Order: sequence, then structure tokens, then C-alpha cells
Amino acid sequence: MRVLLLLELTSTAVAEICNAADKQELQIAIYSAVCSLGFDSFNLACEKSAKRDFMTDPTLTNWSYDDLVAYERDGWSDRDPLLDFAATGTGPLLWQRSRWNNRRQRDYYEYIEHAGIFGGLTIPLPSRSEKLGALTLLSFADRQPDRDVLHAASIIGMVGKSRAAAIGLQTGEAPGGSAKFLSLSSLQREVLKWIANGKSNADIALIVGQSKRSIDYHVIEILKKLEVGSRAQAAAMYASL
Repeated sequence: MRVLLLLELTSTAVAEICNAADKQELQIAIYSAVCSLGFDSFNLACEKSAKRDFMTDPTLTNWSYDDLVAYERDGWSDRDPLLDFAATGTGPLLWQRSRWNNRRQRDYYEYIEHAGIFGGLTIPLPSRSEKLGALTLLSFADRQPDRDVLHAASIIGMVGKSRAAAIGLQTGEAPGGSAKFLSLSSLQREVLKWIANGKSNADIALIVGQSKRSIDYHVIEILKKLEVGSRAQAAAMYASL
């Protein structure tokens, strides 16, 4: 990618990210930047306590929650080599699918091949608070990765992280500071809110834009994390916070 074009794309992306006023605008701005750099998907995780939180509770992502649920259900949060790099790496990792085609990582190679992923870029986002963070970009097209995008993507990751903090997406605050409530992902907190408002799983699926199957899964997880046996008890706990 020509240097002047890359500088122009980066400048435009930074301006759009900095002007984002809420979560939706920030997600659109980052996705636009990701596409301009030749990638098709992104996952931004900021200020996480554990690497599995990158995928179970991302700060911003254009992965569907069905994809995230399947990822966790299949146990990839414990064996994904990219999560290990994101949590411990010292610089960007630009990779192609062939990198994982070896005896030790063959299962991961087969997973990304089945998912149609040809390559990607993982950028660790260190924090002074020792929390973990990373920007992960994926490509679903068989294109040669361009190393010129490394610096631009790193800038986009850091600016995106700063803007997420500025608009309150990293606080993790919960009513009353309940430890059990804090164990819920951001989506699960929203689902619980609608449970407390008397909505069915089908209603909630329409409201939050997810499949009913995904909401069914999250309701089970909510009851488990809150250590209650019914939706009514979960709603009562929410009301008491």
C-alpha cells in the first residue's frame, strides 16, 4: 500500500474514531478503518482481566454473538494461539493461515480453514493498569498481507481504545457493585435488564438483534452466574441492585 495513501487513510480513520459520540458510531468508525486497510472483521478488547474476556466480552466487535458463543462453547478461549499472543505479545503479529499448518497447531488450522479465515493481524494493547487488551483483524479473502498496514493498524487500535474509554465503554461499572452482576458480560447485563422488564427470550432477541438461540444460551449463563434458579429470581436480584 503506497505510503501517502496509507497516511491519508490513517488520518481519516483517526478523525472518524475521535468524533465517535457513542458505541455504535465508534464501531462503525473502526470497522470502516479496518476495511480500508484490507481486512474484513475486527475485535477490540480493552482493560480485560483475563485473555478469555477478549472473546467472551469484547469491548467492540463485528463478530455476531452466535459466533462468539460458538467460539466459547468449542473451547477456543483456552487454546487459541492468537489469544496467547494478544495477552503476552510485545508487537503486532501479521499472519496467514499457513502459519498454523503444523502438527502442534493443526486443530487451529482446521478451525480457521472451516471458518473461511485466510489471515489476520493481532495487535496487543498494553495498559498501565496491567489489564489486557488487543485489536484483532481478520481477512476472509485470499490476499497477500501488506506489512505497510502494521503501523496504521496499531494507531487505529490505540486511538480506538482511548475513544472507548472516553465514551465509557471500559468502566465495567454495575449498579451496586455486585460481584455476581459484574461477572456478566455486557450483553448478558442487557438481557437481564429486559428479563426484569418482563420480556420473553424471543422479544429480547429482536430488541438486541441476536438469534433466540443465542439469547437462550445467555439466559442459562445469567442464571448460573447469579446462582439463581429462575428468571423471576434473576429479575428480583436486578431490581435490588
